[in-house]
Amino acid sequence: MHLVDTVKKHLLKIKNRFTQHYQSGTPDNKIIAWLNKPSSINLSEHWTNKILDVDEILIGINPKSTTLKWIGTDNEGAFNSLGQQGPHWKFTKENVHYSFNSFGYRGDEPIGNSDYTVMVLGDSHTFGTGLNDDDVWPEQFKKLLQQQYPKCRVINFAVQGCSNDAMARILSCGIDTIKPDCVIVCYTYPNRREAIWDSGNIWQLNMSLPNGLKQSDYDEFQSWFMTINEHTDYYNWMKNHKFIQALCKDITLIESQVSQMAVIQRKLGTVLQYNDVARDCKHFGPSVHSEFAKNMYNKFCTRQNNHKNVK
Repeated sequence: MHLVDTVKKHLLKIKNRFTQHYQSGTPDNKIIAWLNKPSSINLSEHWTNKILDVDEILIGINPKSTTLKWIGTDNEGAFNSLGQQGPHWKFTKENVHYSFNSFGYRGDEPIGNSDYTVMVLGDSHTFGTGLNDDDVWPEQFKKLLQQQYPKCRVINFAVQGCSNDAMARILSCGIDTIKPDCVIVCYTYPNRREAIWDSGNIWQLNMSLPNGLKQSDYDEFQSWFMTINEHTDYYNWMKNHKFIQALCKDITLIESQVSQMAVIQRKLGTVLQYNDVARDCKHFGPSVHSEFAKNMYNKFCTRQNNHKNVK
């Protein structure tokens, strides 16, 4: 009965908003303002024409302009509890560093001079949880790209727990400011979503719940999770794919997905004779990132050659 009561409560809120804003005979002032100037009036604070700060993606205190030794699932307590990993294991408490720029993302600053600019979008696998700065695939891709563009910038907008919704939003908000020459998207698992509570807070929904929730928060999580199924997963994925394609109409766009990193990991396992993982033993390891960077660079070169042939 609790779920039924929760649904009824939310339906009542929806009906009240509908009556107030659309059946009163006088539209809401915000809607009137938008109708008069749709290009200059923003109805949602989450969609702006500026580079999004990481705090506008993730709720909580996020590091900026600093370097950390641990973050997320890659924490000292978890590391201490790991058993013997074998002779291939090179990780210590001191050889993984996370360098954050002023916007709270890992890697190059979003604004700066370059001879070629790449925007990278992804989740924790592209962020590189459990890996040192130099081992993450966007940084590996940058080293390859420097063969052609010595002063290139590769801006890693990947966020831990990021949804495909958030990737599309980050790109949409920041693309006019950054003006990238190339966009690389490594889509995450399709069950992830962005959801906004009555409080206005935006959440990245995945397969876990944050700590310290109130009952009202659980109710909102429950209502959103019940809309997630295989059909909505692929509908949402394709919606973001189409959106990103439209944004990158005149920009080199390379698309991938985390499952391709898993394929690389399996193939490497037969060669290396061990499972290549990061320090947290949950994310892909440095060899996977290196191979994935080569894969992305090969796609980039193919796109460049195709473009030259069209010209």
